[in-house]
Amino acid sequence: MRFFKENKQEYNSLAADIRLYKIPLERAEEIIKTFKDKWIYVNFITNIYKYNDDSSQSGIYSKFRVRDIYFDDNSIRIYGLEDSDRLFLSKINLVQTECSIELDEVKLIYKEKNMFNEIYIKMYLPNMERRLHEIEESKNHLIITEGKTDWKHLKNALLKLKAEGKFNQLDIDFFEYEDEVQMGNDVLKRICSYQSLFENEKLKIFIFDSDDKKINNEHRGHDYIYHGNNVYSLVLPIPKHREATPLISIENYYQDSEIKTKDADHRRLYLANEFDLATGKHSIFEDVYTLLVNDKTEINHIIDNKVYKINDKINNKKDIFNNNTKTNIALSKNRFANYILDGVRPFDTISVQSFELVFEIIVNIFEKYYHQDKKYAVGEEISPGIYLEKHDDYFEVLSIHGSCSKEIALQIREATHVIYGMKLSNDKTNVILSLQFQNAKIECSIQISEKFLDFLYKKTQNKFNRIELHICDEEKNFISHKEIMNDDLCVVLIQGIFNELRNL
Repeated sequence: MRFFKENKQEYNSLAADIRLYKIPLERAEEIIKTFKDKWIYVNFITNIYKYNDDSSQSGIYSKFRVRDIYFDDNSIRIYGLEDSDRLFLSKINLVQTECSIELDEVKLIYKEKNMFNEIYIKMYLPNMERRLHEIEESKNHLIITEGKTDWKHLKNALLKLKAEGKFNQLDIDFFEYEDEVQMGNDVLKRICSYQSLFENEKLKIFIFDSDDKKINNEHRGHDYIYHGNNVYSLVLPIPKHREATPLISIENYYQDSEIKTKDADHRRLYLANEFDLATGKHSIFEDVYTLLVNDKTEINHIIDNKVYKINDKINNKKDIFNNNTKTNIALSKNRFANYILDGVRPFDTISVQSFELVFEIIVNIFEKYYHQDKKYAVGEEISPGIYLEKHDDYFEVLSIHGSCSKEIALQIREATHVIYGMKLSNDKTNVILSLQFQNAKIECSIQISEKFLDFLYKKTQNKFNRIELHICDEEKNFISHKEIMNDDLCVVLIQGIFNELRNL
């Protein structure tokens, strides 16, 4: 079967994929723009057709989170968080663009001589392990919250407060997640403790709801707790209108009247104090009941499910549970948060002033971060300026300490990508590590020893073994520290070193 002709192919003249429909290139670019900050799955299929009617097909695929997307007259460039995560697409020989009905997938088709390329770019939800790894790899200051709705309220509040000229100095991202990450305070606490084991170039701030007495007691008397290595935690501070009921979740930052805002379908959140705690009956509406209150429920507890409109006679909670005509009329917390973040009326007028309490604490954390003392090397020095810190038999951190001009040190601190290499020295007694940060390039020499080789082997077996770079300026002022060489290329380079050593 021959697909190719010598004359120029008319754009979008091929049959479309059965799942997709054809769109102009401009529309494809608009959809691809929406993939920024999302995870994408890229499938690149190459079909080669020979003149004797033989053909072959090959494919490669990749998954990464999109950091930046650029378009020009000749190309589409998609960059991920890591140096190796990138996709460069030429517009030359592009003959067709398609998309899915859900607008979560784009297909590009290229034809050139006897080659036919199909590129599928699709958004997808990564598993929990991969998502949590983003916290470790974050290139900017990061806020991590207890629930999937908390970050939405905080992000909306910060945007609105910045629009008022407040907190503009806060350059910080939020760890944005949905149902793929089951967080909760126990998981958040474990992640916080784990992150504090490592050197972090940027701040990681963990924010807990104020509805758990154990977490509250741990933070009592402190605006925040410093866990080391630029990791902080705090509990939502109590706004004045909640001082009488201090066990709160983030929705309690709004006034009761704002919490009760109705959407277009007349759904809303409910508060426990609207119901009789014993019977579950609403204090005003005769036909509204809930199963989610009892004599231990806090009166300001938010109810976003199992609020029912029931026309039949109800005598007790068992009647509520057994009733077959009941209809849930509550608005979910997630829908409420989405309405606020998306600016849906009338939720767009809800006040965010109480959130200033949170961001004032974060400002203080930033001030401490920028005025922190110089960090000192820890662990055993296995080569000049190279320290190995053991956490257990299979978990180690190799710290590389160096100094350079302040100009270069600042470039290293602000760089989001690093190109690195690893090779043996001419006399085969050292490993030379080269690191390229934008316009700054540095090299370090590490003496080959049993402990160093043992670390390199462990690094290939377990990604939690880390290599960290610590940089000071000429006056020994600490400027930057960050994890490096945390991708698959590192494993390939280490294996190359081992192969060279075996051949000596």
